[in-house]
Amino acid sequence: MLMLDAPPCARADGLASARAALVKALDMASLWQACATLINATLPCHSCSLLFDIDGYQPLQGRHHLATAGDDGARLVTSLEVAAPYLDANPRIRWYTFSQIASQDALAPERLKAQNPAPGWREFIHLAFWDGTRLEAVLSIRILTAHTELSDAELAFLAELYPLLDASLQRVRMLESDRLRHKAVEDLLYALPLAALLVDGNLVPSYMSREAKRICRRWSTDTERDGCLPRAIELPLRRWMEGAAGTAAAAGQRATFTVAHPQRPTQSLRVEISSAPGNSFRHAQHLLILAADEGDDAGDAAAARSLPLLTCLSPSERKVAGLVASGLRNDAIAERLCRSRKTIESQISSIFRKLNVSNRTQLARLLN
Repeated sequence: MLMLDAPPCARADGLASARAALVKALDMASLWQACATLINATLPCHSCSLLFDIDGYQPLQGRHHLATAGDDGARLVTSLEVAAPYLDANPRIRWYTFSQIASQDALAPERLKAQNPAPGWREFIHLAFWDGTRLEAVLSIRILTAHTELSDAELAFLAELYPLLDASLQRVRMLESDRLRHKAVEDLLYALPLAALLVDGNLVPSYMSREAKRICRRWSTDTERDGCLPRAIELPLRRWMEGAAGTAAAAGQRATFTVAHPQRPTQSLRVEISSAPGNSFRHAQHLLILAADEGDDAGDAAAARSLPLLTCLSPSERKVAGLVASGLRNDAIAERLCRSRKTIESQISSIFRKLNVSNRTQLARLLN
């Protein structure tokens, strides 16, 4: 029975979808999936690799696709040693083939054979992407042995693929760099003794530091989910924001108010609120800093005032330092924190040593 290929319109639609996926990719995994789909559908491809984070001519990371399943001789080459002399002689070249390398370098076939004596292919095409004079990434496409040359349509595809992949790589690298910086800042803020939250216009938190989570757990009821703003804080905050009529709406402006706990009259919380630059009605972001009032937890208040000094202390030591600075004696601190007096004395000695003070008066003066 004669079987026909898919109709031209269906094939074109599939490639259009893969092109769109490449242009819209937000991470390296989705970028590579779209790129491999395009290559496999258009070229007589044995296998292909995207090599990046290149140190010298050694890629530190890569993504790979093997079009011929079950090819036992297909050991993918993940080094650029075969092309290294050619790249040195042709800086910033955008694409080249193994045949071009071998025409200028008689030792290239031996280097390739040493890497993979039975590759299942004879020719490769490399698309090279540069940042100035530094090689950033290489797309390596190995062509099936039976194909000795590419058609005009296949060459036109490669010419079209280069700028698409170049722009996509730049975008993904920028996004991944932003994600790494964002993660580093989150990790730093999470470890600081600062009760910080970032909430949207509906007061739903998108970020909470460790201290903020601790305070929220203390103010939550058993039925409330961890990681959410407790109703004891959310409801008065919402009423305050509605009554403030935009007091904290302007970027850089800060406002502070106090929330009283509805079931615990002795507990209150100071909330500092500021709005992020570029706020809009649909995409509002507000930074909240929570601090227990002196009557509720003097240790928290002292810690909030002296962040730069307390970063060298452990969380437990920061709590003790705040209570010492507020005037509590060792017995009272031990009772409040449910620890032994001996443990508190040991921690105070450690605090004095780390902060380079010799007595309680100096510690209180330093923190206050």
